[in-house]
Amino acid sequence: MSLPQDPAQEAAKTIQERYRSFRKKRELAGLALSKSEWTPLLNQVDSVLRTSQSEADQPKQLSVRGKWLKGVGCAGAIGRGSADGEGGGLLLRKEHWLEVVDVKHRYGSNLTPYHEYWLQSPSTQSFFFWLDHGEGKDLDLPEARRKQLDGQRLHYCTKEERKKFAVQMGDDHLLRFQHNQVPVHTLTSEEEQQIDQDFAAWKDAETKALALGRGPKPDKNTMSEAELQARKTAKKRRNTNKWIYVTSADKKQLYIAPKVKGEFQHSSFLSGGSVGSAGAVMVNQGQIIKLAPMSGHYQPNIEQFIAFLNQLTEQGVNLCNALLLNPFPVEIECKHHLVQVDLESLDDHK
Repeated sequence: MSLPQDPAQEAAKTIQERYRSFRKKRELAGLALSKSEWTPLLNQVDSVLRTSQSEADQPKQLSVRGKWLKGVGCAGAIGRGSADGEGGGLLLRKEHWLEVVDVKHRYGSNLTPYHEYWLQSPSTQSFFFWLDHGEGKDLDLPEARRKQLDGQRLHYCTKEERKKFAVQMGDDHLLRFQHNQVPVHTLTSEEEQQIDQDFAAWKDAETKALALGRGPKPDKNTMSEAELQARKTAKKRRNTNKWIYVTSADKKQLYIAPKVKGEFQHSSFLSGGSVGSAGAVMVNQGQIIKLAPMSGHYQPNIEQFIAFLNQLTEQGVNLCNALLLNPFPVEIECKHHLVQVDLESLDDHK
């Protein structure tokens, strides 16, 4: 004769079985966390919970349930799209999480020094209340002046807004904006002229401009006038008319738009959510002529860049004449011709 089962034990057993099944599915999808990852994750959630309140009046103490709901909401905003498709996507770097949680979406690099100051302070106020209405409202740090902090606010696209940046491959194998079928064209008239006159010289200048930007910060006191002028020219080249791209986390949709520092950057496309790839792009009448995996918000690696290139070629994009820059200090074998950015050659600029 079997003993009657305790309903509470039966319920606990059912919950455990279903959780194990759920955990196994996440492991197979590559979304599971290792034991060593849980502690830093919980520390980050705790920091976000204390950071994310921004009411004008000092908020009331949250209940345990309220803290969990707020933590889930913050994590959901940061990880939006990361569970879509196979393998998930690139999450924002941690220093930019503040940007997503901030209702004003102030530039993450500007928020970071204030957040670090707040973490070291004895204040019990939540970060955004402290920053905007509380004990830190008059703080003006030299790393990011208050005027700069409040002036640089990123635009986060709605689902409708991002449609005008969505790009697809046309029947003629040209990249076209989906909403009007116009070929993507990112060049200025000056850039077009340079490319038409000497494409090889243009490629060389673009590579050097990137190398100077990625190399060690120079001592301007030891540089010649010619070297100083070369750096100014390279900086102007990098910062003028810069276009950026991201793909959706499932890597099925490409978005392209001009970059406006402190207003429209990689995190703008998908509202701070995860992406499949990110970087800089130049397109001449629908044909890609330059790609570089550079994004301070997401920081893709070389393997992810190559996966993006493979995806483009599978879709029919011709990359044979494109300048494909590898700004990482590693060389890797692939079917694409990557131009290594030689930072070692910049020793004279250190």
